[in-house]
Amino acid sequence: MKGLNLDSAAESGSDFEQRAIVLARALHDPMGIQGAVMFGGRERDGPFVGHDEIHAYEFTVGRTKEKAEKDGEKLAELLKAVGGLPGNALKSRTGWFVTREEPTPDQRTTVDAIGRRRGERLHAISIGTLHQRMVNSEKYIQARDNAPFGSTAFGGQRRPGKAPNVPVVLEAANGEPTSVQGLVDRLLQGQRSLLVGNYGVGKSHTLREIYSALRKEHFKKGKLTPFPVHINLRDCAGLKSPAEILRRHAEEVGFDHSGGLISAWRAGACILLLDGFDEIVPSRWFGAASDLKTVRWEALSPIRRLVSETPVGAGIVVAGRSHYFSGQAEMVSALGFKAFEQFSVPDFDEAQMSEFLTQSGVTWTVPDWVPTRPLLLGYLVSISAENASNVALSTTRATGWRKFVDAVCEREAQMFTAVRPETIRSIVSRVATLARSRSDVTGPIDMDMLRQAFVSVNGLQPDEEGVQVLLRLPGLAAADPDDATDTRVFADRDLADTAYGLDLADYAMDPYGDTHPLSGVASWATASSDLGIEVATDSLNEMGVPSATVLSALVARDKQERFDAVMADLIRVAAELPWENRPVTSSFQISGVYFEQLVLSDHPIFAATTIRDSVIECLDVGGVDEASAVPHFQQDLIGLLDGVTGLPRWLEARFVECEIDRFSIATHTTAGIMQLGIDRDSRIALSILKKVFGQRGSGRKEGALSRGLSLTDRPLVPKVIDELVSQGRLQKSSSGNSILYLGVKSRRKDALQALASPADFRL
Repeated sequence: MKGLNLDSAAESGSDFEQRAIVLARALHDPMGIQGAVMFGGRERDGPFVGHDEIHAYEFTVGRTKEKAEKDGEKLAELLKAVGGLPGNALKSRTGWFVTREEPTPDQRTTVDAIGRRRGERLHAISIGTLHQRMVNSEKYIQARDNAPFGSTAFGGQRRPGKAPNVPVVLEAANGEPTSVQGLVDRLLQGQRSLLVGNYGVGKSHTLREIYSALRKEHFKKGKLTPFPVHINLRDCAGLKSPAEILRRHAEEVGFDHSGGLISAWRAGACILLLDGFDEIVPSRWFGAASDLKTVRWEALSPIRRLVSETPVGAGIVVAGRSHYFSGQAEMVSALGFKAFEQFSVPDFDEAQMSEFLTQSGVTWTVPDWVPTRPLLLGYLVSISAENASNVALSTTRATGWRKFVDAVCEREAQMFTAVRPETIRSIVSRVATLARSRSDVTGPIDMDMLRQAFVSVNGLQPDEEGVQVLLRLPGLAAADPDDATDTRVFADRDLADTAYGLDLADYAMDPYGDTHPLSGVASWATASSDLGIEVATDSLNEMGVPSATVLSALVARDKQERFDAVMADLIRVAAELPWENRPVTSSFQISGVYFEQLVLSDHPIFAATTIRDSVIECLDVGGVDEASAVPHFQQDLIGLLDGVTGLPRWLEARFVECEIDRFSIATHTTAGIMQLGIDRDSRIALSILKKVFGQRGSGRKEGALSRGLSLTDRPLVPKVIDELVSQGRLQKSSSGNSILYLGVKSRRKDALQALASPADFRL
């Protein structure tokens, strides 16, 4: 059965009966043990006997009066016989003559007359009416329209007027573009799809567009096509069964017939749009790496059941961030998919970004370091335009994000008489640190957390003006505009990571006090993103803080046996700061930490570090070789070992009892690229492009671009870098005393195409 997408011209009578019996069974027999029977030598479509009621059905595509007479008599005969059985005498009896289109007047009159004559309650209805008996889809949609849709509810910083609406273009697994309507058509045919993308690219917006298109189709076809059920999965953490999810969802949106919603799901009469599978995975995890897959598996159990128990032929789309899993295989298994198509929501391209800015009424150019995500662009557009040019001049994303935070705090301070921009920035940064203990680094953030951040920074409770500062704190948006509890979230993850990086730098300069929340044991397991580390490093560099200061903080933390996410963050910051060529006389441990990405560089502090019982989604070893200082890894779970096609011999001793899910393909490693049959300079250029563009958003140190190359190839690297810069592919920058090379955003697509077809590339 291909779902409930109706094409009357193509549907046979038996197909219609099969579809209709599913609806009747969902109403009266969720266990699926009753249905068509033989009675009096003739087949009866559907008698259902319950505790208090008896229902009998006859389904037909016929439009004649004679068909109504025949089926009406069958219904009356069956009801009388079943009602006369022991135990059924006091049960109410109803017969249903169900047609595909609306019954003709003759059919209605005939069935009513038979019912009166035989003393039975008989009704002639269409299958559309049967749908509405199961669940009032119109009332559900009215309730759903008025409730938040994932992150599209974030609106605390919106400008007045209509929000920009740029058409969404999805990418299929083979790279082909797909429209929202294309995905809608697939869902109506019963397809199951995964929708993945980075934070803030517009997954929730895309699901809302799909919802709107399915909603329109449902009403256009007289409510006979499946109606969309859009569920925010973050509301479902801790639930155990599909029924609990649907009841919670009905409660959240204000729909008072959760039982009908469950029946519609069991009948395949709705299309499930499940938003945020990554938001119900526990973010705080303390255990052996081998337990993480089990934790994710158990957390997603109700979603897996919801998917697997949905009738065949009913469409489903599940959205979230794929990097929360160790790989594609785990994601598909944990979500309960068997046959499916995967689509991704990419960042805006140049045309989409231009359209977004035009609709927003701004003319400034987005700098290269800013991710072109709709959620973030919407926030940038909403703040003061006079600071945009200063922010846009930043050449590195760490500097740019710091200037952006400074600009919004400067603007906010103008609203108050006695609050300095530095104080607002410190409060925002402290909130970012406290928020890391929540379900996501972006929040949720309640007033208690805001007050705690205020007291931590200022040493006293907020007065009336202080409360106003908290309520207007820049960088935050309302988690739900209709929620009276003033719950907030960071408007973008990069904003949250930047603010945390600033607070990490403050802690690194004075790690010996007990008032800073980072001085205790971290209550979260997730290490900072690369951006947070870059921001902390950039801030310390600007203040002239030497690496010895961070090393002292590490030693103090090690003595306290705090081998947590903060220890991991400080080690990475120390590795990015200028090193005074001092030996590392201490050893450091990291235990039970989750890394989305860990990029190794040749640094003595890494050689003194052991990472154990941790999870590393992507471990990039492309910037090190056999002469490099590399950490020890013990009993870690590694999703992707990037930069090699297998574990090299020179790394084997550094990996003890580790589970590695997958490796890079040959043409994506430096060694593989250098074996291509193209000229030498082009091979070197490809290896550099891979290192720079493979690490999205951040730059690579000059020395790392030679790693993995032979001693005879390394002298050619400066010349090739100069050529890539002159062609506008790379941009030279600096961080402290280090030279960095960053990919130019407008050339990213070209670089990725070159890496996808390396044999065709020429410098």
